[in-house]
Amino acid sequence: MSGTMVNQELRLDPAKAKLSSSIAMIMALISFSMLFATLMLGYFAFRFTSEVWPPLGMERITLGLPTMSTAIILISSLFYLGFESSFIQKEAKKSKLYFYSTLALGCLFMFAQTMLWSKLRSEGIFTGTSVFASMIYAFTWIHAAHVLGGIIALLFLLPTISGKRDHDKSLSLVQNVGQYWHFLGIVWLIMYFSLFVF
Repeated sequence: MSGTMVNQELRLDPAKAKLSSSIAMIMALISFSMLFATLMLGYFAFRFTSEVWPPLGMERITLGLPTMSTAIILISSLFYLGFESSFIQKEAKKSKLYFYSTLALGCLFMFAQTMLWSKLRSEGIFTGTSVFASMIYAFTWIHAAHVLGGIIALLFLLPTISGKRDHDKSLSLVQNVGQYWHFLGIVWLIMYFSLFVF
């Protein structure tokens, strides 16, 4: 009964509904940050206690595919900023262009990740090859799973893009998905420099 009353109150008060969804997204991002921070702590503990880097028996991973992935996800983040801005200004044609570009780049990032895993395997680097190899797979798999979640969130915005949802009520949803998408870009950037560059 009380749950129904709360839901009715949120529907009647858009400001409260927006605040609730924003708090929920912040909590989700905090939990994801803690997950990646835990992984990073384990990685750095291993990295700085190793006498040789990369570990013996492994070559440094070439930067081609990781760099391409970095460019793709950062450009997609810029496109999403353009989508948010044009959506707020109610520029339908422009917002659709930015949105579909973001979605396409998200799918392209996932394709680049499958290419990276394929290249690692072709070089004889598997999850059981070494601790370093298993960490690379763990980081990229977990991040890719979150990107897949981001792509699903983008698909959930399709009714908003097609005008089937109220513009003003959809604004907080667009902003929340944006926060999540930008978060994925920041996490990948940290991974790129930590795992592949240094």
